Amino acid sequence: MNPPSPAPVSQDRERRFLPSREALETFLRAAASWTKPCVYDSGLPFAFTRTTYFDTERLDFLDSCRHGHTQRLRLREYAGTADLAQPAVLTGTRYLELKTNRGEQRTKVRVPITSDEASALLGGAEPPASGAAARLLRDSPHGPVRPWVMAWYRRGTLANADASVRITVDEDLVFALPPRDSQLGVPAAPTRLIQQAPATLVEVKGWGPQPSWLEEALRTLEAFETHDSKFEQGMRALLDGVPAVK
Repeated sequence: MNPPSPAPVSQDRERRFLPSREALETFLRAAASWTKPCVYDSGLPFAFTRTTYFDTERLDFLDSCRHGHTQRLRLREYAGTADLAQPAVLTGTRYLELKTNRGEQRTKVRVPITSDEASALLGGAEPPASGAAARLLRDSPHGPVRPWVMAWYRRGTLANADASVRITVDEDLVFALPPRDSQLGVPAAPTRLIQQAPATLVEVKGWGPQPSWLEEALRTLEAFETHDSKFEQGMRALLDGVPAVK
């Protein structure tokens, strides 16, 4: 039997901003000439993301944020709805991701996993040993892990023609306790809320040389740049002031 293929690794640049409404609108107007909205499912045009973050009992992943070599382990799931008056439901697409940031440089290992694997992880159990989730966990720098906090937000995505620039706008961001299931078609919004984030989060990701139009547009956002991640925000909200150290 051939050994399983290694998980694909991507590397890019990422910057995060918490802009005012005016700064956001100015930036989006500047980017509009070079990007187009991404709609991944025309039947569910309003897209949401549910991200559950994992850590050890000693908070090793959270502790990494203090040293300029931030590591995160997360389950990312997608949801959508055709009408914002109706609940967003899970699409059945889910990935386990191991992400590392050094400054603006970001490396991400991402593997698709099954609902059974996701349910095991959300329950704090070991996923099936032969699955993709278990293989990724074996490569994790820390373990064993359990779910700690979940981020939920409505996401709009823009990309340029060759997809070398991707802009995401995350609105209505809330943190909550981890979900209990990951079944296709079930309502995805959190019910055990911890805290609502005060501002819209903009993330700008790039591959290859940064185009001049993006460099110019980003000047509008520079005063609003943040190095805080959703993982750190959510864990602070959960721990309510408990020091994020071992």
